[in-house]
Amino acid sequence: MKAPTMSCSLRLRNLVSLRRRLLNTLRRDAGSSPTRTSVHLPPKGTPRLPAAFPIVSPSPKQRVDAPPARTPSPKPLLSGNHDYVVYQSPTRTPRKTPASPSKRPVTPSSKRPNSPTKRPQTLPEHLQPWLAQQKRAIMKSLQQFPELDEIELYGEDYPPTNTAAYEQLGDLLIGSVVRGEGNSCMLIGPSGSGKTQMVQRAIEALPREPIVIRLSGHSQQNDRVAIREIAWQLAQQTGQSFLPSDEDDADDGVAQVPAKPEDDVVEPETYDEDVDEEHDEDENPFLTKLAPPFDNSMPIIALPPPAHLLALISMIPTLPRPTVIVVEGFDLFAEHARQSLLYCLLDTAQACRAGTGSGSGMAIIGVTSRVDTLNLLEKRVKSRFSGRMIRTASPARFQHWIDLTKAVLSTPPPAATETTSEDGQEWTEMWQSSVETFVKDREVVDILRETYSLTRDFHMFGRIMTCFILELTPQSPYPTFSKLSSAVERQRCPARYPPLHTLPYPAVCLLIASVHAQTAGHDTFTFEMLHDAFKSQVRTSQSAPVQVAGGGLGMAFERLVDLRMFLAAAAPAASISKEFALHRSAVDRFSVKEALRKIGQMNLKKWFTKA
Repeated sequence: MKAPTMSCSLRLRNLVSLRRRLLNTLRRDAGSSPTRTSVHLPPKGTPRLPAAFPIVSPSPKQRVDAPPARTPSPKPLLSGNHDYVVYQSPTRTPRKTPASPSKRPVTPSSKRPNSPTKRPQTLPEHLQPWLAQQKRAIMKSLQQFPELDEIELYGEDYPPTNTAAYEQLGDLLIGSVVRGEGNSCMLIGPSGSGKTQMVQRAIEALPREPIVIRLSGHSQQNDRVAIREIAWQLAQQTGQSFLPSDEDDADDGVAQVPAKPEDDVVEPETYDEDVDEEHDEDENPFLTKLAPPFDNSMPIIALPPPAHLLALISMIPTLPRPTVIVVEGFDLFAEHARQSLLYCLLDTAQACRAGTGSGSGMAIIGVTSRVDTLNLLEKRVKSRFSGRMIRTASPARFQHWIDLTKAVLSTPPPAATETTSEDGQEWTEMWQSSVETFVKDREVVDILRETYSLTRDFHMFGRIMTCFILELTPQSPYPTFSKLSSAVERQRCPARYPPLHTLPYPAVCLLIASVHAQTAGHDTFTFEMLHDAFKSQVRTSQSAPVQVAGGGLGMAFERLVDLRMFLAAAAPAASISKEFALHRSAVDRFSVKEALRKIGQMNLKKWFTKA
């Protein structure tokens, strides 16, 4: 047990000796000679330890001549009992407190630069007409968006889809208008990608003005109405009546269509006065002459009867000018029975040959957003179609919307381009400055990015900008984020049925009953099902009152059907009564809940929460 005790005492003595050596080293560095009494001699037999670190004392000459490499550290001061070292912190020079800005001397260099001129919050009276002209110019540009250079916007590596589509469409129309060819194509692209605007631009860029006939599958829901629309537009642009020679056939279903409809509908009397024979030879015998109180400069042209409408398409290539037929909703025409109109149009266009006559060309442009429209065509119709498919695309980058917003808002008013008055220059500078600030606003960029991520439809962009521009007033004449936010809120996600809370009580009860039916797994329901649910709720609880104000449930159900809130789920049949006809609700659960919150009746809320 003695060996461990001896080793501990030996270690303690070694530590004490090491501390003494360190103290002596510090004294020599400080310039004082060590005291002999402070030296401790270890007893005999104690092994000697090596020095902690070698000590090299420079000569006095080296101390004086050698420049210090860095700022010397504070020298330690030894305490009186030499047991610890006290370090003295270096003295710091007090920092002078700078004078206050009001007491500083004013020098030319210390003057603040002049701030830019601030825009007035309320528009002065002499600039208010310029605001109206600016709004009118922006609204006109929204009807036909300004063109942007896709190569500059996307770069040369990115293929400009719409630019290539415009060139292909322009070449096709030039072949029909200039060389008299018969062409057909289909313009395919997502909704709001600029298909109609592209067709309009291509027609306006033609060297000759053709006869343009526009059809829409949403308006002309059958071939008979579409052919009559073709006859009416041809009569407007050519001045020919296209009446048959047989007077008996002409009496069958002749429709009088004025070339320029007037606001006041008056049955005009024909002017039966005698005229000269020479004058009769120059006039069109099929034009109806009006009595003197009416304007005879715009004659009334009679349309051909339905029996002769089919022959109208075959005589289109014989017109003195080339014809361009734009068919909007081409896929809807493909759903017509037997596709007779498409067959006649494509067959007539295919029969046109270049060089047969001046102005005998014909072009048919089908505009659609369905990529499978070609598969909807019948075999005989598809064989007459040329197979040209021109594709458009929506903006591929968000920067396209930012540049389009800036281009639309920067549209100069007509008066600014014609005159160079001081008021016009002042307004132009103020407006352009406000547009630059508006486009660079981070909140504006964020809300436009959210809209771009939801939809890239140019129609949505146009509706938002239209609502946004209409909010500019002389009291608030500049574009701001608050105006844009309110416009986006109204146009981007509008409520499908905003006046839902204004419905009478029976209609609201039927809506709640339809929500219960959907929760129970019945997507389709009948009036009897909703009526039974209402009666059971009245009988089992007091959450719905017994008295029904504003009419009965049957009248409320018919009103909801008229408002298209309840849609028919099956075709009507004579063997099924109205109360057993299947319907489905077009109003979702959230809309009904929001309407009940606005109504504020607790009994209806309790009934709704049970669903």
